[in-house]
Amino acid sequence: MHIVDRLRRPEYTGANRCLPCTVVNLLIAAVLSAAVATLIVSLGRPAFAAPAGGLVFLTATGLVYVRGYLVPGTPTLTKRYLPAPVLALFGKGPQSARPDRETESIADFDVESVLLDVGALEPCGDDLCLTTWYRDAWQDAVATVDADREALLSQLDLDAATVEFEEYGDAFQARVDETTVGTWESRAAFEADIAAASVLEDAYDDWDRLSVQQRGQVLNGLRLFLDTCPECGGTPTFGAETVQSCCHEYEVAAVTCGDCSARLFESEPV
Repeated sequence: MHIVDRLRRPEYTGANRCLPCTVVNLLIAAVLSAAVATLIVSLGRPAFAAPAGGLVFLTATGLVYVRGYLVPGTPTLTKRYLPAPVLALFGKGPQSARPDRETESIADFDVESVLLDVGALEPCGDDLCLTTWYRDAWQDAVATVDADREALLSQLDLDAATVEFEEYGDAFQARVDETTVGTWESRAAFEADIAAASVLEDAYDDWDRLSVQQRGQVLNGLRLFLDTCPECGGTPTFGAETVQSCCHEYEVAAVTCGDCSARLFESEPV
């Protein structure tokens, strides 16, 4: 039992098991067992071929079960070389490794125009920045509003009975009737949205006219421009980062708090 414990690799088994890796290694185990059986037949011992091949296969599958792989380096090779369509067959493509990014398919809804119209953003050189009044109002809201899920449901005008929350580590998303109405990469992202919704509810006359999906888009867009982390007060930074799942590596454009590493925003680079 001590030997088995030493062989275990929890980072590649259980919930972390990579199905493509498992399938590839089981195929290798089958090939090895067939090769051993063929070799024994060629040596004139056909009666021992099936037992020997079976023993090899059972030993190999046991290693796959305990370690997650048979051939060293399989997880790395799978991430690097297995085609995305193959990973997708096992639900292991980039989109399956994090909350999906469903958004309302309303082509004429312009988040940037809404934020300019309400006065949350203003031009600054060739870019856009938060306005002073919005930054101050948002920071006041961060310090005073209750950042819990009941507050979120209230501000998005949702009935708790209709909302399903799905957890992904530090991230989670809210779904209504199989439609994603909000995705938060961290507690800090959630706090940012609660505070922003509180400000916009008072400052934007058309807030109540926006659909749940549109409100989510507006709040998500505002997170791109935050210059203070609601969780630790650090300065968020924007950049491309590599995200790893059990079977895939992919790049995302991310806004991350510098002092506490809380993720405020994440999307696939355009």
